[in-house]
Amino acid sequence: MYAAVEHGPVLCSDSNILCLSWKGRVPKSEKEKPVCRRRYYEEGWLATGNGRGVVGVTFTSSHCRRDRSTPQRINFNLRGHNSEVVLVRWNEPYQKLATCDADGGIFVWIQYEGRWSVELVNDRGAQVSDFTWSHDGTQALISYRDGFVLVGSVSGQRHWSSEINLESQITCGIWTPDDQQVLFGTADGQVIVMDCHGRMLAHVLLHESDGVLGMSWNYPIFLVEDSSESDTDSDDYAPPQDGPAAYPIPVQNIKPLLTVSFTSGDISLMNNYDDLSPTVIRSGLKEVVAQWCTQGDLLAVAGMERQTQLGELPNGPLLKSAMVKFYNVRGEHIFTLDTLVQRPIISICWGHRDSRLLMASGPALYVVRVEHRVSSLQLLCQQAIASTLREDKDVSKLTLPPRLCSYLSTAFIPTIKPPIPDPNNMRDFVSYPSAGNERLHCTMKRTEDDPEVGGPCYTLYLEYLGGLVPILKGRRVSKLRPEFVIMDPRTDSKPDEVYANSLISTVIDSCNCSDSSDIELSDDWAAKKSPKISRASKSPKLPRISIEARKSPKLPRAAQELSRSPRLPLRKPSVGSPSLTRREFPFEDITQHNYLAQVTSNIWGTKFKIVGLAAFLPTNLGAVIYKTSLLHLQPRQMTIYLPEVRKISMDYINLPVFNPNVFSEDEDDLPGDAIWTD
Repeated sequence: MYAAVEHGPVLCSDSNILCLSWKGRVPKSEKEKPVCRRRYYEEGWLATGNGRGVVGVTFTSSHCRRDRSTPQRINFNLRGHNSEVVLVRWNEPYQKLATCDADGGIFVWIQYEGRWSVELVNDRGAQVSDFTWSHDGTQALISYRDGFVLVGSVSGQRHWSSEINLESQITCGIWTPDDQQVLFGTADGQVIVMDCHGRMLAHVLLHESDGVLGMSWNYPIFLVEDSSESDTDSDDYAPPQDGPAAYPIPVQNIKPLLTVSFTSGDISLMNNYDDLSPTVIRSGLKEVVAQWCTQGDLLAVAGMERQTQLGELPNGPLLKSAMVKFYNVRGEHIFTLDTLVQRPIISICWGHRDSRLLMASGPALYVVRVEHRVSSLQLLCQQAIASTLREDKDVSKLTLPPRLCSYLSTAFIPTIKPPIPDPNNMRDFVSYPSAGNERLHCTMKRTEDDPEVGGPCYTLYLEYLGGLVPILKGRRVSKLRPEFVIMDPRTDSKPDEVYANSLISTVIDSCNCSDSSDIELSDDWAAKKSPKISRASKSPKLPRISIEARKSPKLPRAAQELSRSPRLPLRKPSVGSPSLTRREFPFEDITQHNYLAQVTSNIWGTKFKIVGLAAFLPTNLGAVIYKTSLLHLQPRQMTIYLPEVRKISMDYINLPVFNPNVFSEDEDDLPGDAIWTD
């Protein structure tokens, strides 16, 4: 077999990712049903729980076809927990998601018409140690650290509960493959067995000095009805690929193995909980996390090496060596994957029919591509060349046949959709539309006012993996009118600064990944009022050029007001469009403040226009007209004018042509197709 970390920028959230869970994408109609079961698992959803109490649901894809359509919304940030989310569990047969927080709150989420809502809530007030769905998805097993266990239905009805009197805590709980018994592991090395009706069956001591960290079976998590078509029926580009062409079929004649992980790093493979001669795996790792793949033939064991750190960043924390070891059903070691991380690996999960292994290490998420068969020479060459190139755009520079170039470019196609914006190309990301039809949902937060820089500041964050990535920053520049200047969030960075995407510390700094970051949303942030600011420091002065403006009665009033407004510099008249001209700025001040655009409005706040300040953007970026009726008897209307901004050469910039009345403060009836009615 072969395994390698996916190439590309490091995936990072704004807080520590504490748990992972993956499920395949379920078609919504008969037309969307896949041809075979393999196509069903080529797309799916990854659920993450982080330290800020936010649950992220992100779309993933393992196929390498760029023309495959994706959902319009590919990321959801589910808020509702009051503390850090420690467990996330998909229920694939019923398409539900269970999440647990550190205070004992349990939410069951369900998606309906593209929206996620809470279906069930359970809050006992005690910490939850484990939450497990039965293999048919009809029952849920909840175990608490204080010894209380509960079994309920998928609809929220309680079947039975019991109080187990123990001197130690319950650390985990699982179902047997036939869902007729439940097993609980304790911190003093015991396994407690109960039947499906709550009757006590056995107490077994497995280890005297080590506690049980987790238990699992080499058995599919859910028993979902499979299709009758062959796994090889697919119209995808079959040769060569990074996943197995025919996925291994689990052998039904072999009895499932019970896998028990201990605090010492040892793992026991047992035929049953009372097996007297188990197979013991000496992993040699600490803080071990183990999980079987769906087919049950490969066990992934992740942990940290029992030695000192291997490296150190120039201005960052120490790098530690994390290892992922793979074992077969006989406990034989097959392959080892080494990677450098800053935090221990907290959670792992398999996805995409065992062709991907997802690992959470602090705020970072690593995607490992797994090849179950003997790796081919072509695959090894692909990984070696991709590690040298580091970017997809460098593939075209190689003198290779088109077929091999296409195969080499598949190594850079990310599994997590959408990929995190590259810090080096952040301006292109916010200035130009994406190639696909996906929607990027954002959150805006008001930061504290700083009298030194001007009025209140607002930061626009992109929702990503349950966290927030800053992409734009705005500041109010007028007290009387709702006028703002939009800038790059990296106001103190240099234009030619290069960020090392291969190092997680740089991504953590860009995302403010510390737990005390001010990204955390509060309930009363919208109600804050900006303090009074002295007139001298209310707004930074934008550069102005003394250009003699042409005075003509034919020009609209908006153009004449611009010549008198101290908020915007004067503009040269254009030959093609006298009302919409491009301004020329000294690039020193524009680069220093990272200004991108400015939003101006009339005194009543009903008409806005967006003016480009950066050299690579057109002067007029759009306008917004807001209309209300007297006493609000008629529905409110909002008309939005947005030109199509394309990334073209600076020598051939075609300015969008607007009706001059769009920017007039006296015109009421304006033509337009984009009207939003409330």
